[in-house]
Amino acid sequence: MSTQQAIIVQSPKGPFTLGSTGIPSPAKGEVLLKIWSVALNPGNWKQREYDVHVGEYPAVLGNDIAGVIEGLGEDVEGFKKGDKVFSQSLEGGFRQYTTVPAAVLIPIPDTANFDEVATFPVAFTTACVGLFASAPIGIGLNPTFSWDRPQQGASALVIGGTTSVGQFAIQLLKFLGFTRIIAYASKTHFDYLKQLGATECIDRVEVPIESLAAHPTLSPLVNVVYDVAGAQNEAFDCVAEGGSIVTAVWTANLDRDLERKKVTLVPVMGFLAGPDAMGFKRDDVTGYAATPEHTAFGKLIIKNLPEMLKKGAITANRYEILPNGVAGILEGMERLQKGSVTGVKLVAHPQESA
Repeated sequence: MSTQQAIIVQSPKGPFTLGSTGIPSPAKGEVLLKIWSVALNPGNWKQREYDVHVGEYPAVLGNDIAGVIEGLGEDVEGFKKGDKVFSQSLEGGFRQYTTVPAAVLIPIPDTANFDEVATFPVAFTTACVGLFASAPIGIGLNPTFSWDRPQQGASALVIGGTTSVGQFAIQLLKFLGFTRIIAYASKTHFDYLKQLGATECIDRVEVPIESLAAHPTLSPLVNVVYDVAGAQNEAFDCVAEGGSIVTAVWTANLDRDLERKKVTLVPVMGFLAGPDAMGFKRDDVTGYAATPEHTAFGKLIIKNLPEMLKKGAITANRYEILPNGVAGILEGMERLQKGSVTGVKLVAHPQESA
């Protein structure tokens, strides 16, 4: 078979369409991956809608992939055909096969399956870089992945707790040893978020975001806020003097005086590696904000995440399997754009395509 099914965007801001494309050959330092599971992100429809971080057209999007190595390019070491791995994809995961730099492959432990690990690459990395990595890409709470609960006694708030990033942030805060972990989320998901590690929850329907800081649960104010909703001003109001804010939404407008409370604010994105490791083939480096610091910290994620999975220190997002293989991605992207998906990750099975 020389062609494969794929979801293609033919031109800037064009629709997602089901089509076919060639199966690529791995270049030096790359592997060819047979994709068994690919997770969908809200960022994917935003890429198409606003024509950002797409590069050349026609384009195939999709970042969170898991599968089996089908072929190896030159100079690939440490992997072999048949290995089960997961990773981020910049060449497009909404298809049946793609190429990935070996430098960003993560082995799948025996305790996990393709669907579970496909929920990790972007969302987990966004949460982990922001909380664990040192400045300038994170707030440096655990740059060595210590298991000794280095933040025991501290308090944290996650704004957007039911999002994929929020679910991982809650678990990582628990791993860090935070004594209080407050989730601002829909009441529907409170029980699940407490299973992940939240000690208290505030209903986002009953408590408007502008009133959050005045809620009794936020007295005293917290040491760390992880913002997944673009609520940077409200995050500032909820954080104690000398505290830290991680925001996963760069476009929000902050009009608070950070210096007044000596607050650190770090915008974060879930890059597993910088351009130095990704081996760009397309003319899409513009807007790719990753740095060599992301590459260095990404190596630590690749080293430590399989062990965290094995020991149950971190678990996958809840997920829903989309039917009809690659074609099912169309329905999934439509649902994400309508905002009708909450508390679960949508995952497609490209190899089940008709």
